[in-house]
Amino acid sequence: MTDVPTQAMKQTKPAAAPVKQVRLKLAYIDLWSAVKVSALIALTLSIIIFVATLAIFTIFDQTGILGSLEGIIGDILGEGGAGILALLQFSQVLALALVAAVINLVSFTVLGSLSALIYNAIAKITGGYLVGFTTT
Repeated sequence: MTDVPTQAMKQTKPAAAPVKQVRLKLAYIDLWSAVKVSALIALTLSIIIFVATLAIFTIFDQTGILGSLEGIIGDILGEGGAGILALLQFSQVLALALVAAVINLVSFTVLGSLSALIYNAIAKITGGYLVGFTTT
């Protein structure tokens, strides 16, 4: 028997490809792109906050925690606790969650655009952020 078939069946490793390194400089962030991305992230967070608030309220209401809380507030504050107890109604919680979601949406969008403006101003002075990528 010969060793020719066994040698042909052996797998050899291919030659390693040369490693390429790319260096890129982030010198500018487009303001409109930053506004769009921050608005989408803020919209996602606002929806999450709104749904989570309603889910937590529903869970607290179904488990009786809100009833106990109303009893405790009524015992502590007496007649003066009516204003606080009015905030624990579903319509009030829904309205407050909606207001918080809208404030979150606006503030995160503004902060995202301001962050891009500040980065662009700093990048003009320092030259930007240098990023290195390696490909194989």
